[in-house]
Amino acid sequence: MELGARLKKCSTGYCLDQLVMGSEGTLGIITKATLKLLPLAPFKLDVLAIFTEVEKATGIVPILIKAGLNPTSVEFMDNSFVKASSDYSELKLPHYEDGSYVIISIETFDESELESKMEKLEQLCRANGATDVLVADDRVWTIRKNCLESTRAMSSVSTSDDLVVPVNKIASTINHLCKVASHYPFKVFTLAHAGDGNLHFQILKGNLSDEEWEENLNSFHSKAYAYIYSLGGRLSGEHGIGAKKVNQLEKYTNPVELQMMKAIKKALDPKGVLNPGKVFNI
Repeated sequence: MELGARLKKCSTGYCLDQLVMGSEGTLGIITKATLKLLPLAPFKLDVLAIFTEVEKATGIVPILIKAGLNPTSVEFMDNSFVKASSDYSELKLPHYEDGSYVIISIETFDESELESKMEKLEQLCRANGATDVLVADDRVWTIRKNCLESTRAMSSVSTSDDLVVPVNKIASTINHLCKVASHYPFKVFTLAHAGDGNLHFQILKGNLSDEEWEENLNSFHSKAYAYIYSLGGRLSGEHGIGAKKVNQLEKYTNPVELQMMKAIKKALDPKGVLNPGKVFNI
């Protein structure tokens, strides 16, 4: 079936371009894309807000949005990542020992608007628990970019979970899953694209045997995924289901919702030739 002419007609019925865009190649192949280019905002500033309490660090997101600051990105690093990446990068910033870092980017088309937003941003961060609010220079971004590489230096084998929860549940999710993880013999590090509720839990195998690693990882995942779904979250926020999480999707997705998705797959790919073995067991 050729979708090109139909993708423009989404005022009634299904919006097929949205189905294809999120299907991980299981519903169709995109052969042409028309893009709308937007100008970059000429005024931008990155800020590092440091918190000693995780709840306050992740809780700053809805406060900023409600205040109308609309940050273009909000990156969260827990203290485990702060220490590991700082050591790896040979850099140390304030509260290395106990701080969670939140990098906030503000962009505007007017310089006075940027100054006003930055002043308001600092006030809100400090009023809601930030111990320091600093301009995020290259050192901050170096630490952020080296997060995953720093854990590879600690363990050659690891896995990264890409989970998503409602924005107002980020703090409680991180706290809960870190408590759950403390009962297992592996290390867990947490990053978050806090503005959209996307969490990354980097889990290190360390010196565990293959058998111990698989047994403990599966046990942790069964508890973590059940908790995520109880909050209205999902298994993946940006990396997709692929082949890795096919069985988990089957287990945790509402049966009616899953049946509907499989029906769409069969309708658009009746012979099952598009990226077989991914997303669904069909």
